Amino acid sequence: MNLEEYNKIKNYSYLEYCDYLQDKYGIGLSDYMTKSWNKNKKVTRTNEGLLAHHKYEDHAIMLSNKEFAMENPFEWQKAENIIYCDYLEHLFLHILICENPSKNQNDFEAVGIGGVINFIVPELNDFYSGWKTGQQWRQICHSKIENDKNVYMELLKRFKQSCKDYPFYTDDCLYSSFNEPFGLWSRKQNKMIFEEIKSL
Repeated sequence: MNLEEYNKIKNYSYLEYCDYLQDKYGIGLSDYMTKSWNKNKKVTRTNEGLLAHHKYEDHAIMLSNKEFAMENPFEWQKAENIIYCDYLEHLFLHILICENPSKNQNDFEAVGIGGVINFIVPELNDFYSGWKTGQQWRQICHSKIENDKNVYMELLKRFKQSCKDYPFYTDDCLYSSFNEPFGLWSRKQNKMIFEEIKSL
């Protein structure tokens, strides 16, 4: 997603944006999980730079995880409830969930924010600081957004403003590195991007 596109869709609701992305990329190629609650490899489109997002993540957390998925309706794994997106579109989906979670969300689950602070932001911090992955699928997904760091900054600025009162949020959770626990990168190497995030 480039800045021109973001400016066009930035006022969409979560469900409007889900519809927009399904118009753009199509619905799931298959159900996300099989009847035995294992990921269906046929759903994957990372060879096109696209990730799969569950539409019902505004109701429940971690629907791509077998243990969490099994606690929720199988219907939420169906192809028509899968949204394809690039990394920045995925971040925006999660920000929209944080801004307006479903009134029917699961009790004691803070939807949306875990995807932002535990997965998407740490990885994009590393990527926009120069980290190169050895995984081919990730390289393809990263290449799709490599020229759109300005969109990443716009999204983080929005997240800091609109989600500051959200459960578990502090600015410190944005100063992270996905690869530091594996010894592949470090927060030190992300110092410059952390300064940019602080100034937003």
